[in-house]
Amino acid sequence: MKKIGKIIENIVVFFTVIIVLFFVAMIVLPRFDYGLVVIRSGSMEPTIKIGSAILIKSQNVYDVGDVITFVNNKGNLVTHRIVKNDKNVYTTKGDNNNAEDVFTTPQSAVRGRVIFTLSHIGYLIAFLQSRLGVVLLILIPAGYFIGKEVVKIKNELDKKKIEE
Repeated sequence: MKKIGKIIENIVVFFTVIIVLFFVAMIVLPRFDYGLVVIRSGSMEPTIKIGSAILIKSQNVYDVGDVITFVNNKGNLVTHRIVKNDKNVYTTKGDNNNAEDVFTTPQSAVRGRVIFTLSHIGYLIAFLQSRLGVVLLILIPAGYFIGKEVVKIKNELDKKKIEE
């Protein structure tokens, strides 16, 4: 029984460390002109799949062929490929779309170029950023460690009763 408890504890600690590292990365990455974005549409498939997490890096210059993340005219983040560059005003297109985007994108709206893609990890990141995800991130590890301490206290009290 103790082995199972130790395995569960190691799993909880492992995931707690991973989650803490994720949140530290979310704070540190922007300081170095990086960002982490979750892909929520299929416009870039098969190059970038829905549910992928992408790492972007801000640059001074972007070229035709670069996949960039930018803020569109509705205020949404979009990740598409540059198909034309007219003095740092970009025409973009999703790889899975038939036509170029209707609106051009000025350099000031670009958040960065995609430098790394992790398939399916975006689903986990999106969940961790949700209210339920944050609550579970706090409650599960905290509940486990509090429960473990309660059991220890109970065992100590039982020992004292036996000694008396």
